[in-house]
Amino acid sequence: MALIPRDDARPWLLVNHQGEVLAINDRFTLVYGWTEADLLDQHMERILPDSFRDSHHAGFARFRLDGISRVLDHPLVLQTICRDGTAIRSEHFITAERRDDDWVFAATLTPLEGAHATSGAGNGTDLPP
Repeated sequence: MALIPRDDARPWLLVNHQGEVLAINDRFTLVYGWTEADLLDQHMERILPDSFRDSHHAGFARFRLDGISRVLDHPLVLQTICRDGTAIRSEHFITAERRDDDWVFAATLTPLEGAHATSGAGNGTDLPP
């Protein structure tokens, strides 16, 4: 799969057009605590802050309808929920690839220095609520 990041030094995950996790790498488990058993075939909302889920679902649905994205192919600073319920600010770089009649998405995450130890609260971005 050309979409899978080749850089295993940073966490990454692969998600299908319905938001279900297809794969994660070992670095994702090391940084965020989630294992493949926790996430495979589960909706990726498990790693999203509660307050960010609605806007994520809306953007995902809009992209599936019109193919226009505001988040692909440029860095975004977002929160990622860890298995222990804390959140880590990370730079996300999200790409998409058309597969047959739908899309597959890959996100490479770069944890930001001093970014751990927050609760899962907030809007998931560096933007004010």
